[in-house]
Amino acid sequence: MRSIYTLLFFIILTAASTSADELVIFNWQEYLSPHVIERWEKETGWRIHQIYYDVDEMRDEVLASEVAEQFDLVVIDSISAQLFGKNNKLVSITRSEVSNLVNIQKRWTQSCGNFGVPYFWGTVGIVYRADKIDTKPVSWRALIEPEESLFGHIGMHEDFTDTLIPVLKLSGYSIYSENNDHLKAAYQLLRKQIPAVMTYDYVISYISAKPDDEELYMAIGYSGDQHTLNDLTGKDSWQYIVPDEGTSLWIDCFSVLSHSTKKQQALSFINFLNNAENAAINAKDIGYATTNKSAIELLPSEVKNDKSIYPDQDVLDRSEPYRIISDKNMSQRNRVMRALRKEHETK
Repeated sequence: MRSIYTLLFFIILTAASTSADELVIFNWQEYLSPHVIERWEKETGWRIHQIYYDVDEMRDEVLASEVAEQFDLVVIDSISAQLFGKNNKLVSITRSEVSNLVNIQKRWTQSCGNFGVPYFWGTVGIVYRADKIDTKPVSWRALIEPEESLFGHIGMHEDFTDTLIPVLKLSGYSIYSENNDHLKAAYQLLRKQIPAVMTYDYVISYISAKPDDEELYMAIGYSGDQHTLNDLTGKDSWQYIVPDEGTSLWIDCFSVLSHSTKKQQALSFINFLNNAENAAINAKDIGYATTNKSAIELLPSEVKNDKSIYPDQDVLDRSEPYRIISDKNMSQRNRVMRALRKEHETK
């Protein structure tokens, strides 16, 4: 994972080369269809330039800095969208500005708190190589206490919320527990896992950098990641499951930065993206669950019926929606992640 300082330097360097007719998007890798970008650029003449992050914490540090002034749009989780919006970092979006908001499913419309448009949604689970794993995992224990043959082949993710999901659920605690004893117990379980862990880089970032890698067999990931991983490797070996103990339900938002000097064009891009046909192309290409009800009607049946993307109600019933945690709790979780990363690097 690139350090925050490296990323800031890269952003400053790249920002100098952006042009007047270009929108800059701060986004996850492989999270916006090249075909949709091509359609936008052909129709409007405006280019899209993306800068990538691979950890929420790094993204938030960048957005809180002056460097955020270089961006026009950001893809951000629903909780952070509301927090940054209330701090006047994001633009409030109305239907008069983005008419295609009418296409968003009712259950998601308030997810971003008016500071973004709901984009994709899904669950947190386990991605794994079906050609390397003999038995399909059904529990978080397969990731946290893997078989000896999987030592050195496990991927985690340096995220203060999502990385703690497996150990908190295994212990019977809420994913968003504010209890210090619960977090201490979670830390000890994750420490025991360290010898098995190959990387703390997000699995998409890791495989993007090393598409020919044959050593990563199992990792924490997000619903839809399996399709991106299969596209990156040119194979059909990655699969995804939600463990029996339950998980978290996430939703990402497409938001406009308050400092953008191209707000109107940024809002136009979000509206373009939520046109039913464009949203369907995007969802099909990227492989995540769209919030756009009109787009869902246009998706091929094999996509709409893919339970790893659009899960059954029983999976949703076992999923805790993202919610705000206290600053104190967030700090403690960040300390846990930094300690794990440091110990892993020195093992």
